[in-house]
Amino acid sequence: MRTIHLTVAAIALAAASAVSAQTTVYTSSASFLPNVLAGSYTEGFENNIDFSGEPSFDFSGGAFGYTVAAPTGLYGNGVFIGTNLPNEPLTVTFTGAPVTAVGGNFYATNISDVFQPVSITLTLSNGHVTTFMPTSPDNSYRGFTTALSITSLTLSAPGASLYVGMDNLTVGAVPEPGTYAMMALGLAALGGFAARRHQQGQAA
Repeated sequence: MRTIHLTVAAIALAAASAVSAQTTVYTSSASFLPNVLAGSYTEGFENNIDFSGEPSFDFSGGAFGYTVAAPTGLYGNGVFIGTNLPNEPLTVTFTGAPVTAVGGNFYATNISDVFQPVSITLTLSNGHVTTFMPTSPDNSYRGFTTALSITSLTLSAPGASLYVGMDNLTVGAVPEPGTYAMMALGLAALGGFAARRHQQGQAA
């Protein structure tokens, strides 16, 4: 039975590792935020900062921080942050505590800041790529959790005459892989204990 118990533990650990290594995508803040540990930082970009074409700007809250950058400058209107010129990418580089959870509203607008229903492509530093087409700012949310630290997030250039932007950006962390591994070991140990109890009951 010892071999069986070790096999159960190994399977549980392998399953936990495989699951935790994947990038999980969420399509709403309601589904994303419950998976983020306390202490995350959410920025609404509501201060209407005059970027004046600045190529980058730093944001921080608690243990987390990041730099938002665009090739020829940033733009902010008190609702979202985006690129100052059309058809340019927007990059978020994380500079504070390790980030394993990031989510926000990502969409494109025209020169009048009016939402445009076009495809948005998000690329994480771990190689994960997501492309989707929001139909309004309300359903433009995407969140990601992963066991691997995310060092950057890039919004691809949206096309001619379009400006990519983001709002309500949350950065934080999820439980470390070791937590899941310990949970898996605990479940395996409980299974082994129950099997022994069952065998002892049959022997009696």
